Amino acid sequence: MAKTFEDIVEIIKLGTPDWITQAETEHIRLNVHINGKGTPSYLSKINGIENDKQLDLRKKFLTTNRHAFVNLSRPVDKVFSAKGGGNIYNLNTEAKDKQLKASLSNVRHGKSLKAWIKDIQANKYYTDPAGLVFFEWKNRKTWPTMKSIKSIQNYKTDGRSPEWVLFKPYRKENDDAEYFRFVDDKSDYTIKKKGETYSEVESFSNPFKQTPAIINSNIINSDLTYTESPFEIIISLADHLLRTGTIKNLAEFLHGYPIFWRYLSDCPHCKGSGFIDGKTCKYCGGLGKNLNKDITDIINVDIPSSEDVKLAPDLAGYVTPDIASWQEMRTELDWLTGLMELTLWGSKMSKDVNNETATAAFLNVQPVNDQLNNFADAFQDMEKKMTDLLGTFLFTTYTGASINYGRRFLVEPPDVIWKKYETAKTNGSPKVSLDYLLLQFYQSEYANDIENLTTAQKAIKLEPFVHKTDEEINNLPINTTDKQAKFYFNEWFKTVPETDLLTKDVEQLRTEFKAYLSIIEINTEEDEKEIS
Repeated sequence: MAKTFEDIVEIIKLGTPDWITQAETEHIRLNVHINGKGTPSYLSKINGIENDKQLDLRKKFLTTNRHAFVNLSRPVDKVFSAKGGGNIYNLNTEAKDKQLKASLSNVRHGKSLKAWIKDIQANKYYTDPAGLVFFEWKNRKTWPTMKSIKSIQNYKTDGRSPEWVLFKPYRKENDDAEYFRFVDDKSDYTIKKKGETYSEVESFSNPFKQTPAIINSNIINSDLTYTESPFEIIISLADHLLRTGTIKNLAEFLHGYPIFWRYLSDCPHCKGSGFIDGKTCKYCGGLGKNLNKDITDIINVDIPSSEDVKLAPDLAGYVTPDIASWQEMRTELDWLTGLMELTLWGSKMSKDVNNETATAAFLNVQPVNDQLNNFADAFQDMEKKMTDLLGTFLFTTYTGASINYGRRFLVEPPDVIWKKYETAKTNGSPKVSLDYLLLQFYQSEYANDIENLTTAQKAIKLEPFVHKTDEEINNLPINTTDKQAKFYFNEWFKTVPETDLLTKDVEQLRTEFKAYLSIIEINTEEDEKEIS
């Protein structure tokens, strides 16, 4: 509902609510761990254990947690490459459909809407969950922007679409007044506050007919006050990971170099007295000891008798660093990373230690798929809301789009799926199951190669007895024509032009294969007649 000037003034006077302050704190914390921003200032002294100098060294030589979160979030890429899904824009003319698709193909930064969500908004979903995607506009153009929670004084929402937004005040040069921007479903206002006096500077009609903003996250926190990041559940573990990592780094710098030691010998210049002609020896500084030994210096020691104390080889040596402590810290870092992975995805990655070329894979795929569905829900909803805002801006009448993300995430790598397929074949699984696993293998193998994937999918449908080897077919009680179809399929498939494999449907290709087989059959019959 549109607000009056008096309503807006009352909202401004309320100031910043506590939940905004809390959301800002969480944003800073998330940004430290996920983007590595402001990490040195985030570290605090461990009271009773370290001093200020040690804290300064930890800050100077720290390793951020960004690499850990890059790896943890990598499965989310599967949301944007998943098979299936599709969009319907419900526009009643081809011209409108073309116009909307053109706008969606380049919403900002030269990116399509889906690419913009993946490359830009997703990071804010993780690090600034209570911030906004906000559509700015000028004349007949509109574009999405990111409004951090740090720039927002207040907003009201019941769901993911705010009813109104009040931005934090700004000042103009040589002007002691404060200026507030307030946007609701009717207008975009600028309100001036000078002293205790409020006045409306300007207002513009809102062409979206709703507040053009979407909250970055769809996850409400347990207090039901603001939205939070999907990574919130592992942030305490991330604090532990950062702390342990910085302590390990400090230990390496302070104790990572072996220390050489040796028994001191007398200074050869002052003969151990520390003085030469009554003056302090300039070579040893008056200590009487040889502090700077040349590599050619030799210490002559008589061979000890049975009663003498044996000095060699204890004339000199190295104090080696405490490697065991480092190894324990590295073990702790690995354990923490594994625990974060398990907490976030419900499963851990594992690699076949007997196969160095094997790809690491999740031990249990189902909870990973469940979590990916949650990510897909969030991004699908964001794309739906952004599409609808853009459609409402462009057209007088717009009924809304239907946005559906694919849910075949293909979490498992190709070699894992192939092993499943071979095991299923050996166990005599039904053809439907084998077809599904073989299709999954090719979808994973050619996840980023649509042309080869299209060819492989058609080959599955075209090849006779696709799950049988030539040898197995030869031993089956089937007619000669069917055997020939199996034996000559690969030979024919190699002769088909790549353009035909991409453009022709399966039925057209099957007809051509049958024609090829008929020629083979005629040639075979003629050869048999000649032999007879």
